Amino acid sequence: MPLGWATDQEEFFESRVRPLLIRKCYECHRRKAEGGLRLDSLKAILMGGASGPAIIPGKPEQSLLWQVISQQHAEIAMPPAEPLKAGEVRVFTKWIAEGAAWPQAIRSSRAGPDPHGITDDERRFWSFQSLRPTEINKAKASLDDSARNPIDTFLTQAHQERGLIANGPAAPPALIRRMTYDLTGLPVAPNESAEFTAHALKDRKQAIDDLVTRLLSSPHYGERWGQHWLDLVRYADTAGDAADFPIPEAYKYRNYVISAFNDDKPYDQFIREQIAGDLLPANDDDQGWQQTIATGYLTISRRIGVSPQNQLHITIEDTLNNLGKTFLGLSIGCARCHDHKFDPIPTADFYALYGFFSSTIYPHAGAEQKPYRQDFVYRVGDREANETLAVFRNELNKLRKQERAAFERYRAFQTEPIKIPGYNRDTAWQEVLELRSQIAVLAETFPPLETAYAVREGDAGNAAIHQQGNPKALGPMVQRGFLQVLGGQTLENPSEQSGRLQLADWIADADNPLTARVIANRVWHHHFGRGIVSSTSDFGVRGKEPSHPELLDFLAAYLIHNDWSIKKLHRLILTSDAYQRASQHVAGNAEIDPDNIHLWRANRRRLDAEQLRDSVLAISGKLDLSPAQAHPLPHYLTYYFRQHEPYVGDFESDQRTIYLFRQRIRKNIFLDTFDAPDGNLHVGVRRPTTTSLQSLYFMNSAFILDEANRITSRMLDANPDASTRVAWCYQTLFGRQPEASETEQTQQLIATASTTSGEHTAWSSLIRAMLFSNEFLFVD
Repeated sequence: MPLGWATDQEEFFESRVRPLLIRKCYECHRRKAEGGLRLDSLKAILMGGASGPAIIPGKPEQSLLWQVISQQHAEIAMPPAEPLKAGEVRVFTKWIAEGAAWPQAIRSSRAGPDPHGITDDERRFWSFQSLRPTEINKAKASLDDSARNPIDTFLTQAHQERGLIANGPAAPPALIRRMTYDLTGLPVAPNESAEFTAHALKDRKQAIDDLVTRLLSSPHYGERWGQHWLDLVRYADTAGDAADFPIPEAYKYRNYVISAFNDDKPYDQFIREQIAGDLLPANDDDQGWQQTIATGYLTISRRIGVSPQNQLHITIEDTLNNLGKTFLGLSIGCARCHDHKFDPIPTADFYALYGFFSSTIYPHAGAEQKPYRQDFVYRVGDREANETLAVFRNELNKLRKQERAAFERYRAFQTEPIKIPGYNRDTAWQEVLELRSQIAVLAETFPPLETAYAVREGDAGNAAIHQQGNPKALGPMVQRGFLQVLGGQTLENPSEQSGRLQLADWIADADNPLTARVIANRVWHHHFGRGIVSSTSDFGVRGKEPSHPELLDFLAAYLIHNDWSIKKLHRLILTSDAYQRASQHVAGNAEIDPDNIHLWRANRRRLDAEQLRDSVLAISGKLDLSPAQAHPLPHYLTYYFRQHEPYVGDFESDQRTIYLFRQRIRKNIFLDTFDAPDGNLHVGVRRPTTTSLQSLYFMNSAFILDEANRITSRMLDANPDASTRVAWCYQTLFGRQPEASETEQTQQLIATASTTSGEHTAWSSLIRAMLFSNEFLFVD
């Protein structure tokens, strides 16, 4: 882990452990140090008190602290007034088991002349500074000068200073495979590779320009880059509460994201629509509705527990944590309970932002204690929707009242017997099921008014500080406003509006020093495998400093001055020598720059989960390339899920992986095996693993076996002789022609294997092996 980069364990401590220590322990074990034990530093905890060390890192059950808070100690139980809840004990268990991380503050004291306690040193931190004027001017000049890609100017200078000799260009077959996977996530068809190679041999620059144009115009571009965005915003089709209620309308936000990338929606507008689309002007009803759907970004914030409707503060915390990381590269959520320990974000700043969303109505998707959803947005508006649905709702309410009464009688049988002749637990449950069947029948008669899982304006007002993160212990009110280290402006006309529109404008402002840098760095990361700032969602003190700060500022300025066009930024990067280099290892360069920080070669990268599944289906001919709409979920009026009987969705699909049903409390086996996010957390950088389960999946899974057989049948039908079959396999799976020796060896292998297992099985086994070879799994 690079020096200064906050680990997951450190973030867990700041967001979960420290608040519990403050709330439950510090009254007696801080300065008072009852029993000689202080719990306000790791040194003090390891030293312990009269009873010895409080914890043994890595060994919760042997730790005195764990024993007393879990009521496992023979003599001591803490806290004395009220035991910790099971979930709170699990927080300490996880913290101790993972090594008891305790971040050390590395910034100056907040004492100083600044009224907010932010020091001059903190304000001078690199990411809080405006873009450099020199790089802005270079970005403006580059719009009219195409003589040389400016990216190469930056990198060549670094090469010369360090004695690096950059690799030459990649061969055309490798380059088209790289570009196609990067922009669409799909494999290259053999005819596309052959045509590009022939064109590149005549006019490489024009061939590349044409290829980039074609790929950026493909509808599959939005599917690929939409997935990157969905990773950031922890997209899922379920709410994440204990019963994990499904959200039939969630897919509309997913499709909005895909369309936004395909349409090259200006990134600043993309930001505004997701935070305040319902408040933006629109040219027509369709545009207004899509902007409303865009606020699904806010509504997919996580719900937790049996009654998430009673824990709005948790949902808003998740909103702010994601908003900070996604758009600004800052862990704002760490300031909920106390001033941020590393970055200059006081707790007051958290609640200044909190007020925007406590003034906003989040729809309720349903939960065990409140299964009936509310506050979804009707396209026709609430008034017309209420008039249209009034009669149907009256009938529904009658049945719901009967169903609730029957269910309560049923539940009563679980605690005490009810002596009613002919009436028992089974008959009570049958009555519940009969009433639910009647509700399901009635639900199908409801007029299908279009709805969105979107936010709306609520009662506007400022928020009070939650002391130590406790919403029941309110401190002073905080005027809604923005981060003080970045200006600290407060909301105008605070009583009239939530302020989300002003917040969106502040984030999307070209003068905000973070926004353009963060998204330009994300685009760079996905093209090179590592960002200029490798901690792509942490531009704060604990993040990694940029490897090429001037280049990062140039890219940010280029994006702004090209009307925030992500596609133009792609084109700039993909047409650079840096992107097009071969990946060959060079010993001399590796001694100077072993991690390839200065990009003297291309980085080989493994296909991610979506690319892998889509590629296998595409090669077998089974992939359905049509865009997907709603999942086949049951009618929302029929949801009665509980924490012990949560919703489980499992829908077969041959469409692209981005369209698969994503459930929060139940992982997709394939996606989880190959390191895809599960929809619970913001993911800026996927951490690829190499595990035995991945190998076993390719050896034994029904999916791979079936698709390998399909590929074999497709290959055999199209090729009459062994030599063309070998060529087809190499061209289709590896994107290149086989060497003569490879053709000969493969033919011999197939001939031998066919005598014992049959020709089809022999070829299928070969194809399965090729699918899990490094040459298929890695993009050169």
